Amino acid sequence: MKYFIQTLGCAMNYSDSERVAAALGKLGYSGAKKEGDADLYIFNTCSIRQKGEDRVFGKLMALEARKRHGENLLVGLTGCMVRRTSTKNSPRRKIDKLVRDLDPVDFVFRIEDAKGLGRILKDAAKKHAIRKTKEKRIRHQDHQEIMTDSCDRLDYLDIKPVYNSTFQVFVPIQIGCDKYCTYCIVPYSRGREQSRPMEEILAECKSLVKKGCKEITLVGQTVNSYGLSGLDKESGLFNGVKEPFIRLLGKIDKLRALGLDRLRFSSPHPYDYSDSLIKVHAKLKTLPPHFHIPVQAGSDETLKRMNRRYTAADYKELIRKIRATIPGASVTTDIIVGFCGETKRDFAQTLTLFKDIKWDMAFLARYSPRPGTVSQKFFKDDVPRAEKARRWHALNNLLKKFSLAYNKKLVGKTLEVLVEKYDPKLKECEGKSRENKLVQFPGEASMVGTIQKVKITKALDWNLKGQTRSAKGAECPKKNKS
Repeated sequence: MKYFIQTLGCAMNYSDSERVAAALGKLGYSGAKKEGDADLYIFNTCSIRQKGEDRVFGKLMALEARKRHGENLLVGLTGCMVRRTSTKNSPRRKIDKLVRDLDPVDFVFRIEDAKGLGRILKDAAKKHAIRKTKEKRIRHQDHQEIMTDSCDRLDYLDIKPVYNSTFQVFVPIQIGCDKYCTYCIVPYSRGREQSRPMEEILAECKSLVKKGCKEITLVGQTVNSYGLSGLDKESGLFNGVKEPFIRLLGKIDKLRALGLDRLRFSSPHPYDYSDSLIKVHAKLKTLPPHFHIPVQAGSDETLKRMNRRYTAADYKELIRKIRATIPGASVTTDIIVGFCGETKRDFAQTLTLFKDIKWDMAFLARYSPRPGTVSQKFFKDDVPRAEKARRWHALNNLLKKFSLAYNKKLVGKTLEVLVEKYDPKLKECEGKSRENKLVQFPGEASMVGTIQKVKITKALDWNLKGQTRSAKGAECPKKNKS
């Protein structure tokens, strides 16, 4: 039996998929190299944007055709679209609307139920009638449920993942979210924030580094709020320590002695970005000079409607402190254009903030209402699609300018690049610098997984070109065999 997992969305989803793969491995499944070879197809879904859901619904139509042609295929969903673990055979009052109304979907499961996949698959495999539905692409805002925290929600993180890479790994440190941004479904789909015990995180990180991992990225919905939801009311401590996220970073940084080169985290929230965190970023050797801090908008009115809990001035002061402490650092962000009620004046303030800060990379999104969110229920999506597109392109033009300007400053410098892949046709390696810049250079397949010193020779809009000493005839550093 073979499985195929299609993952959409954030780093947390990719980390979760590695644990789902491990759970399936214990059940006797093996990963399929091609999706057409799979007996089991699982989507790890994202509901942040309409585009993610559209990809799922589009693929489901193709899978339905395969099933109707007699293929013995099980199809399941997990991630942010799922509210209730269930199968086609579950009692109607307990069945998730996705299972009930979408013919090709045999089962869905909340990610915290990953340990119970054996039972879920066994129930889903029972014969059931395939019913035709009038509407393939359903709106599922009417099947929201009240989430209740349970002490065992973190249990699925005990599953030892099937890591997609041995040298570059995501490590989850929390689940859920307490921020309740009005456009986001995560607090409802994943529940309230819970932080993983520090000793478990450290044990996973240490094991990875001993096996040759060079870069660890800590992931969570608002990763720098780690431990804050679990503070002891009397002592104000989490796991017996103050400032738990900073303490965690310090402990993982000590793994540098075992071979860890880089420690990243994604994504922090501006509200919890303390002066202490900025100072420790400058101090710890494994923390690269790269800061990805989502701003979402440059208008205080828009930020208020988003429930972001900071002002544009607050964010600007945060970036000022970062650049004063770590000159030359790469600073990147996320921005949503066309949010409910965003006027031309509001957007002009976002443009002004962009010009002031000059982010060297930004992930730009056009707002789309997500079923079940506060903005979908109570705000009007009143910015026309064409105007959203205009605003997106206006920001993208600025981004292109500032990205190229930052990249040009790196020309002539020698950067440390962790090689992620090799293109045999181009005979070219590709990887990320400590500044998180994509660098391409002539190399060899043996360089994948190693850190190469690359002299930057050319700056492009979104990436850099370079050359190693080995390209001129010097011996290539040997790949770490640990």
